[in-house]
Amino acid sequence: MTKRKTLPKRLEKTIYQQFGSKCPFCGEMDVSTLQVHHIEPYAVIPEHSTENLLLTCANCHQKIEDGRISARKVHFAKFAAEQTTGLKSEAQGSAGGNTLTVSGDNHGVVANNISVLAPRASVRVAPMSGTISADFLRRNYAKYLIDRYHEFKQAEVGKGNVRYAILYKSIERQFGAKWDNLSIEKFDALVGYLQQKIDGTRLGKTRKARGQGRYSTFQDHMNK
Repeated sequence: MTKRKTLPKRLEKTIYQQFGSKCPFCGEMDVSTLQVHHIEPYAVIPEHSTENLLLTCANCHQKIEDGRISARKVHFAKFAAEQTTGLKSEAQGSAGGNTLTVSGDNHGVVANNISVLAPRASVRVAPMSGTISADFLRRNYAKYLIDRYHEFKQAEVGKGNVRYAILYKSIERQFGAKWDNLSIEKFDALVGYLQQKIDGTRLGKTRKARGQGRYSTFQDHMNK
């Protein structure tokens, strides 16, 4: 059994910032009740990654576990948080964050070295229009297929032995970009590629030979 690693504090802070320290389902802002939730269970994907983490209060977290908050709503909450464009400024020093540093020996010279440090801005840019990342339904389905492949691969090689980066790299080699940065026009091709990868696993081949389902269609997934 894979031992669960502690969630890094830096990653936890990132998720709190992404959701504005507020539960996306009920609006709860009491920090003592907020929790970081794994969208896909840690038992399925044994790693902590920004794209698989959600902030929620303890009450809504339990509702997710019980199925009272659907997977569709969970994915939409994550998608909505990712769409938010934030601008954060880090002021350094005083006087509005501008610092004038004078150093060296001054003999009739104002300064030998002058350093002006202006505030630095950190910008999170929303997904580019026309890409899979900007389309909630298509992004959700593609991510579902990626997770489904890893689930089938885990059944083949065992927990803790799945190398998750391999699939992402293979997609980049095949299409020339990250899966969620691909244009909407390449969605069908990406879906076909991911379904083929699932069918190529040992479990996928077995289920296909028996006429058993391996994954939901895009239409069925939208109707869930």
